Amino acid sequence: MPRRLYPVEQRQTTDWEGHFIPKAMIDHLFPTCVVRVVIQDDETKAGEAIYFEITKVKDGTFWGTARDTYRSNTIGLQNPITLKEGDQFTWRREHINEIPLNTWHPWQPKRYIKLVRGLEGDIQDKGCMTGVRGT
Repeated sequence: MPRRLYPVEQRQTTDWEGHFIPKAMIDHLFPTCVVRVVIQDDETKAGEAIYFEITKVKDGTFWGTARDTYRSNTIGLQNPITLKEGDQFTWRREHINEIPLNTWHPWQPKRYIKLVRGLEGDIQDKGCMTGVRGT
């Protein structure tokens, strides 16, 4: 079944709590980092924001493995886009919807957190977004 990325139509990427974070944080991502990407199915028009563990980064393109974290099918709903945990997917930097940074969700490598520690404070308290993003 065909799938396509639904481009993020917002000015900012957010952290796990919905706080705006600088786009410069994307420049520091590397394999093993975790991001959230909104994906839409061309056939059904269903969409879902899925967490991926990055496996490769090259020239603004990211490859990653789908994670089952907070997926709608984990609470008994049908998976609308048929992308399963462990499936590989490719996206561009502009499709990154969220970079989880919350300390009680230790998904990010410690090395990444150290690289971006100063950047997060630049914009953290200047805005917040909750609910559906990327539409």
